[in-house]
Amino acid sequence: MGNSTTLNSELDNFRVSFDKIKNLLVNRFLLFGLIVAFIAVIIPILPINTAPLSEGFYFDFINLGALLTIYLLKNKLSLSFKISFIIVIIYSFFITNLFQEGLGALSNSLIILVPFLSIQIFSVRQTIGIHALAILSFLGVGKVHLEKPYSFGNPEFTNGLIEWGIYALLLSLVCLVVALLVYYLNDSMLRLINRIELNNQQLIKQDTILKQNIEEKKVLLQEIHHRVKNNLAVVSGLLDLQSNRAPDDFSRTTLKLSTNRILSISKVHELLYQSEDISRIHFKQYVKELADIIIDSFNKTGKEVKLSLDVHIPYLNINHGVPVGIILNELITNSLKHGFSQHQENYQITISALEEMDHYSITYADNGSGITLSESENSVGGLGKTLIESLLQQIEATYTLNTENKYQLSFRFPK
Repeated sequence: MGNSTTLNSELDNFRVSFDKIKNLLVNRFLLFGLIVAFIAVIIPILPINTAPLSEGFYFDFINLGALLTIYLLKNKLSLSFKISFIIVIIYSFFITNLFQEGLGALSNSLIILVPFLSIQIFSVRQTIGIHALAILSFLGVGKVHLEKPYSFGNPEFTNGLIEWGIYALLLSLVCLVVALLVYYLNDSMLRLINRIELNNQQLIKQDTILKQNIEEKKVLLQEIHHRVKNNLAVVSGLLDLQSNRAPDDFSRTTLKLSTNRILSISKVHELLYQSEDISRIHFKQYVKELADIIIDSFNKTGKEVKLSLDVHIPYLNINHGVPVGIILNELITNSLKHGFSQHQENYQITISALEEMDHYSITYADNGSGITLSESENSVGGLGKTLIESLLQQIEATYTLNTENKYQLSFRFPK
């Protein structure tokens, strides 16, 4: 469930609206445009003098203030409003400076920005209409600058008309190229984002299906572990009943040992079907519950056995959990039956576990007399020793054994 939620969150974050991209572009454009416009308006009046300023300066200053206001409110205004307002301001700058300075106005190149911005929110047809209005305004202002009389017989009028016409044609061509480039770029990005959106939707559908399949398999595996645990509980119950009818202590002890070995396996399956992660068991909980069951089962003399756990392995998978559980079962049983057979002041079992880089390390110790399983001459002790050695070999463990006035087995096995 957690992995699915994380994937959906990543897909939501990955969805990038095309309007957000354009909005970011326009905000950056506003910032840099504001800086350039400020420089263009302020520098001509430096150094400051008392000479009267032109009407065009005040008009430009008003436009600059409007541009600053739009920038300050950029996060509260819609994309279409911001672009439309910027186009109006650029158009005002363009016409005002063109009217004052004619073809020599530096702001004439601003006309290129009109189709660049217009194509972001308007259609191609609307952009052409806006650009046509700008060019007609350009030619209309040009008429003011042409030499009178307005007659083709006047060479100055004819040359000026040709110059303004060529300039208008060049501006139109440049604006057309800019508009087409931006249009195809927008179209390509929009197609890409739509494709990504479609892929995201397909991924979400697939993720939903996979999540459902995983949940179904998880429920099925939990049911399997539950059934295995119940079947093992039936077997251990039958053995327990049989032990009550055994003719001698040796038979009863043998059956009790087999019962506890089955319970150690059953406990693994019980923890697995109760866990959210059905591939591993909570190791400290497992060791604590298993040790309590065995101590209650074999400690018939009423000895107060202190169990000390220092477990730093959070989880074990089932391939390690079952053999380690049976090993601990044999070791605890050995301590209760043989290690604590003599009277002493206190009885203590210590189990420590440590997770290393590539290995697990487990140490079992008691403070008993140090009798090992091999010292028991009966078949029960021999079976326990053989079982421990076989299980250590199964998990590819290396081990050391110390039995001087205690029993301590340390084993280390790869993850």
